[in-house]
Amino acid sequence: MSLIIDMLRQSCLKFGDKPAFRSKVAGRWVDYSYRQLWSDSDRIATALANWGLHCGDRAAILAPASPTWVAAYFGIMKADGIVVPIDKELKRGELRHILEDCGARLLFITEDYLETARELLGQLPALEKIILLAPPLTSKVRMPPQAVGALSDLISEWRRLAQDYHIRKEDIRRLEASAESLQKLLTTGVSWAETGSQVHHSLLGRERRKQEDHVIETLDDFQKDGKPPVVTRRPDDPAVILYTSGTTGRSKGAMLSHTNLLSNIRTVTPIFKLDENIRMLSFLPINHVFEQVGGMLLPLSLGGTVSFAESLKKLGDNLGEVKPNFLLGVPAVFRMLLDRLQKNIQSQFLSRTLFSFALTRPLVVRKVREALGGIPTFVSGGAALDPEVAQGLMDLGIVVYQGYGITETSPVISAERPNVRKLGTVGPPLPDVEVRIHEPNEEGIGEIWVKGPNVMLGYYNNPQATAEVLTDGWYHTGDLGRLDGNGILSICGRLKNLIVTANGKNVYPEEVEVELLHSPFIAEAMVYGHKVSNTAEEVYAIIYPNQEALDRYSQEHGLAPMTEKKVEDLIRAEVLKVGKNLADYKRIRKFTLREDEFPKTTTRKIKRYIVEAGIDMQE
Repeated sequence: MSLIIDMLRQSCLKFGDKPAFRSKVAGRWVDYSYRQLWSDSDRIATALANWGLHCGDRAAILAPASPTWVAAYFGIMKADGIVVPIDKELKRGELRHILEDCGARLLFITEDYLETARELLGQLPALEKIILLAPPLTSKVRMPPQAVGALSDLISEWRRLAQDYHIRKEDIRRLEASAESLQKLLTTGVSWAETGSQVHHSLLGRERRKQEDHVIETLDDFQKDGKPPVVTRRPDDPAVILYTSGTTGRSKGAMLSHTNLLSNIRTVTPIFKLDENIRMLSFLPINHVFEQVGGMLLPLSLGGTVSFAESLKKLGDNLGEVKPNFLLGVPAVFRMLLDRLQKNIQSQFLSRTLFSFALTRPLVVRKVREALGGIPTFVSGGAALDPEVAQGLMDLGIVVYQGYGITETSPVISAERPNVRKLGTVGPPLPDVEVRIHEPNEEGIGEIWVKGPNVMLGYYNNPQATAEVLTDGWYHTGDLGRLDGNGILSICGRLKNLIVTANGKNVYPEEVEVELLHSPFIAEAMVYGHKVSNTAEEVYAIIYPNQEALDRYSQEHGLAPMTEKKVEDLIRAEVLKVGKNLADYKRIRKFTLREDEFPKTTTRKIKRYIVEAGIDMQE
C-alpha cells in the first residue's frame, strides 16, 4: 500500500456496499457506499484526464464537507493531480493568495462561492476551470421540466425588464434572493442547508452561467464514464498541498506526500486498536490536516463509516443519533461538551443528588455513557486541552486523549494512548517519530524538533521558508516543550509568543491563558508581552468577557444593567484571583476588554498577528 489510492482501492474492494459516509438530508441519514465513492471518483478522474489535467497539476477544492468533496479529492489523485483543499471560511484576499501561490488550474466549489470564484477567474491566469459540486445522492429531487422551463422564461423576462427600466441593483438582488428562496420551497427535501451544499443548482445561477459554460460547469455535466488514467505518481511525490491556518501571518503551502499521510495512519491505528468497526462523527473542517487524515483517510483505510455532522449547533443531537465510537475534536468543543453535560446534571434534582455522592455517582456516569453510545474514544488536537476539562470529562466516564501535531507533520507527532496517559501532556511521540528538544534551558524547555516519515517535503514554491524550518530532516516546530524521564512530551507554548520579563524570567502566554479561562466570566483571552524596554516585557492581557455569565451575575445581584466600570471591576477581581495561582512574574500587570470575539482560524486558534497589529497601532 504505497499510494493513498491503493489504500482506497483495497477498502472499496473489501467493503463495497458498506456505507463509507452518511449525511443528513431532509431529516434522515443517507448512506454513501464504498462502491459509490470508487465509481464517482473514477468518473471525476476520467473527466479531469480528458479535460487535460497533467501529472502534478494542482486542483483545488473549496466546499463544505460532503461525500462529493471526498469523491473530488480522490478523483484528483486518480488523475495524477495534487489536491489543494481550501478553508471555506477564508476571505477573498487569502483565497486569491492560495490559488495564485499553488497555481491551481481547476477549482471545485459549491454555488455559495461562485461569485467569488468568477471574480478571481479573470485575475488568476492559471485558473482555467470551475466545477460546481452537488451531493451525488441517488434520491435527487428535481423540478418537472415544464416548471424548469416556466421559471427560466420568468427569469429571462425579469432580466429584460430590469435592464429596460433601469431597476436598482439592490432591488434586483433582493428580488432574486426571494426567487431563489421560492425555488427551494418548491423543491422540498433537496436542501443541505446545514452543510452549505445543494442537490440542485439554482436556475438563477444557471442563467448567470450561460455565457461561461466553457469555464464553469456542474459536476453532473463534467464527469464522464470510462476508464480513468493509469496513476504514475510515486509514494514520495506530493499528494496534497495544505495551507497553514495562518495564526502568525500569510499562509504557506505544506507539501505532504503519500508516504507522509499514510505513515500517520499506520502508526495511529494499532495504538488505539482501531478496525473496520470504527464509527465516526465528523464536524471539524475537512480541509484541515487533523480531520482529513484522522477523520477521513484513517476510517476509510479500515472500512469504517463516517457521518457528517449537520452543524456545530446540532452536534449534541448528532452525537446521540450516530453514537460514534471514535471522535476527533478541538479543546473548545470538549469544553462545550463538559459544560452541557454538567448543566444537564445540575438542572435535575435526582441526577444532581446522585452525582454528589461517590457511591451513587456511577449511576449518572452510566447514563452519560449510554447517551453517547457506550465508551467512545475521544481525541483532542489543534490546541492545548485544559487539564481541568479533561479531568471533568473523566469524572463523567469520558476519556479524552490529547495529541499534538501540526500541518507540516501530517499531522500527529505524539499522543496519549490507553496505556500511557498523563494529564496536561500530549503523551509520547509516535513509534516512528523522533522528537528532540533543541537548546533546552535550565528547566529542560526548548524548541521541539521533529524527524520521521511524517515530516513534510517542504513549502510549495517557497524554498527560503523551507530552509528556515528544515535542517537535515529535522522540522523546527516553533513550539516550546520538554520531555520527562519517561519520554512524555509537554507543550509549553509558542517560541514567538514567549515573554521575557525584566528579571530575565520566561513566561509562556498559553499557561496564563489557561488559568484565565477557568473564570466563568472570561470567554476568551490573549496574553502577550508589552515592551517596557529594548530587552524586557511585562505580562498584559486582552479579555473578551462571557456576556451570558455577566447577565446571570447582574440579575442575581440586582445590578442590571451592568455598567462598563462594573464589568471591568468584576474582571479585575477575576484576574487577581487567577494571579494567586501563578508565580509573581507570571501575573498580569494590565488588561483591556474586547467588545467582540477574537479573530480565529477554523480550528479556533486566535489569530495573534491580527490582534497584535491592532495593539501596535494603538500604542
